[in-house]
Amino acid sequence: MLNKYLEKKIELLPNENMIGFKNPIELEYYLLESDNSDIDELSGKRVYGIEIVKKVNAMKVEEELVRNFSCCKEDTRQVLDKLANNTVTPVALSFVIDDILGL
Repeated sequence: MLNKYLEKKIELLPNENMIGFKNPIELEYYLLESDNSDIDELSGKRVYGIEIVKKVNAMKVEEELVRNFSCCKEDTRQVLDKLANNTVTPVALSFVIDDILGL
């Protein structure tokens, strides 16, 4: 079972320096929690992931998630905070996670 918790919500307002950006954008950052069934050593333990949802005019236009990011809720929450503080969008999530993990 996957549980999803909204941790942060950011609204980006358009300005004259942003080309093609006419409507406010909302970015929602979710902490995901699930039981691990993919890795035998972690079977039955909680694993945590991250999801970012981008909305324009209250309609979901992009979403991306990373499952099984960590077994540590607090580590995942810290990464989620960094993503939100730097307004990472769904399309950039996997690239930024790769950079964080040093892949």
